Amino acid sequence: MAWPDSASPYERRSIIQGMRVRDEDGKKLGHVAVIGQEHLYVRRWPFSPHWTELPLSRVRHVARGEVLLEGRSAGRRVAADKGLHGEIPTLTHPLTEPAGWGEARP
Repeated sequence: MAWPDSASPYERRSIIQGMRVRDEDGKKLGHVAVIGQEHLYVRRWPFSPHWTELPLSRVRHVARGEVLLEGRSAGRRVAADKGLHGEIPTLTHPLTEPAGWGEARP
């Protein structure tokens, strides 16, 4: 099966969170934060309080790990979604000593 034509809507379906986003000059705009129905939200760094809103119609090509856009304008700046921007939950279990670890050996 061949890859779909450039700027195909099928190509836009392969965009995932974390991919690099570049304009037509190759300038890095950031990373994909959220993919909406009509817009792509890009963040410059992981804890940025502001995202850039870009229309999905500007997507020219999706390459391995990159989204290439048409045009040079950055897009509209919006506030980051509070539900998706906050503490990073981690799961850390306390360390335990293996059985017999603290016993003296002859």
